[in-house]
Amino acid sequence: MTSEPARALSLLKNAPVFQGAQEGDLRPLAALGRFSCLSRGEHLFREGESIEALHLVSGGSVRVYRLSRGGRRELTLHVEGPRQLIAGIAAFQSRATYPAHAQALQTPTEVLALPLATVREAVFHTPALSAAVIAYFARRQAELLGWVDRLVFSELGERLAAYLLEHAAAPHQLPTNSELAALLGTVPELVSRKLGEFYRLGLIVLERRTVRVSDPAELARLASGEGV
Repeated sequence: MTSEPARALSLLKNAPVFQGAQEGDLRPLAALGRFSCLSRGEHLFREGESIEALHLVSGGSVRVYRLSRGGRRELTLHVEGPRQLIAGIAAFQSRATYPAHAQALQTPTEVLALPLATVREAVFHTPALSAAVIAYFARRQAELLGWVDRLVFSELGERLAAYLLEHAAAPHQLPTNSELAALLGTVPELVSRKLGEFYRLGLIVLERRTVRVSDPAELARLASGEGV
């Protein structure tokens, strides 16, 4: 059976946030990592709580969302799957607190927690780790700007195609239509209709809430704004 530190090291080596870092720099972090499992709907953290650990998704998916001032509406900011970091930028701020809520979308969802103080110390004093983390945050900023651009200027079909392509590497557990609608800036009925259209066109395979991309080339064409 694979030991927990070995599993943690494998996850860290394959996580985009540590891409380019040396294995030797990741081993001390892996040794302190702890895995935990969440059930669908269970919260990993809530907005305003102090950040004590850096979290990486090992399996399943996690939704990060904000509530309106009255608490009646939710806005999904992003959904993170395997090997992705959750609320990473906030963790490196002084007096770090979580800027949003995070909850599991699947049962089980497995998350690796790394002690924040240890991670910060390692990143601040290890050039290879620093370079990896800075490059990752730069990529995430570019992705965020691209997503905001699509949200404001593109049609729903483009946004949904882009979302599906982002999760095309493996079968992906979709959020509920309400959650996906919040993420795409629309309403659940339109999300359901567009998913059905993509399914009928053979662009995706849908089994319950698990989706697999079967025609990435056509989805890429739609995501670029052609023929939506």
